[in-house]
Amino acid sequence: MRITRVEAILLRPKGAIDTSIGDGSQDGLVVRVHTDEGLVGLGEVDSLPSVAKAIIDAPPSHKIASGLAALLVGENPLEIGRLWQKMYRGSLYFGRRGATIHAISGVEIALWDIAGKAANLPLHRLLGGAARPTLKAYASLLRYGDPAIVARNAARAVERGYRLVKLHEIDVPQVKAARDAIGPDVGLMVDVNCPWPVDKAVEMARKFQPFDLAFLR
Repeated sequence: MRITRVEAILLRPKGAIDTSIGDGSQDGLVVRVHTDEGLVGLGEVDSLPSVAKAIIDAPPSHKIASGLAALLVGENPLEIGRLWQKMYRGSLYFGRRGATIHAISGVEIALWDIAGKAANLPLHRLLGGAARPTLKAYASLLRYGDPAIVARNAARAVERGYRLVKLHEIDVPQVKAARDAIGPDVGLMVDVNCPWPVDKAVEMARKFQPFDLAFLR
């Protein structure tokens, strides 16, 4: 089996992007790795999507400055460890960390997807086995800002069967609205996406304490 094509697909809505939102909900990058046997692996990159797409799509410049796709076409997708090293070494001149590692990771996810499909096995079997037989799913909501919208969407999540709800809100009224909407028996988590210095984080953790959060990060 050989890789025939690597697609980096930018997902972005029409119109202006609200750069004040820090939850990655407005754009994204999907990676598709195609093979000559018809298997297609899917991956996803959590980075600045347009930059990660450029890193994947860029034509080769020299031995250690190449886009990732050019390094992979013609290779065996099941040789994941070697291909990771090839991508890492082939991008040393502009990579080693940051968006380049993000892009490599997205491609690697797609390669593992192909490996699982080729073996007809779930990925946890290929990666050494499942650490737990089951995991609780949680509803991850966007950052709405408006307490009424937060309450409505948190309640909808519970109606759909979720027993854990994660918010991306950064202030007390929104978190209170969610807790009031879902009641005391549903787990509530808050992920603020790292906007605060330590003193502000401590201050807000104290303000959120009455809402019995499973975690704040």
